[in-house]
Amino acid sequence: MKKLVFIFALFIVFATAYGQQLNDKGLYIGSDGELFTGILTSNNNGVKSELSVKNGVVSGDAIYYYASGKVMEKGMFTDGKKDQKWIRFNENGLTNAVAFYSLGKKTGTWLVYDDKGIKRFEMNYNNGEKSGIWTSWDENGVVINTKDYSIAN
Repeated sequence: MKKLVFIFALFIVFATAYGQQLNDKGLYIGSDGELFTGILTSNNNGVKSELSVKNGVVSGDAIYYYASGKVMEKGMFTDGKKDQKWIRFNENGLTNAVAFYSLGKKTGTWLVYDDKGIKRFEMNYNNGEKSGIWTSWDENGVVINTKDYSIAN
């Protein structure tokens, strides 16, 4: 009997976790056919994701994990588009990148770090377009290149 209860409980967990599908309009629906609201989990090629979904649309917190279970990336979606601050980590937990979006468009200052945590690139975006001064550093923190995207080429 305990084995039967365990199998039934396992079925319920899988049905709940994997019962969401995309409909023909690209919205997530639950096993009941209604627009899904909740946490959508998936595992693709060893990368696990947990996405907040509201009324069928990815909207809210998003977290991606390495196969090891450590956080790979986290950020926010608004109406299915990347929004606000996104942070990417290496397997050791050090920040690899910090990026900003405004409803799917790149914005603000983006930073990229190497696996030792040393800043290697600083890039600026405005409404999805490159802007301002872009800078790159070598592994010793010495500037090796700059490019000004605020002037016409």
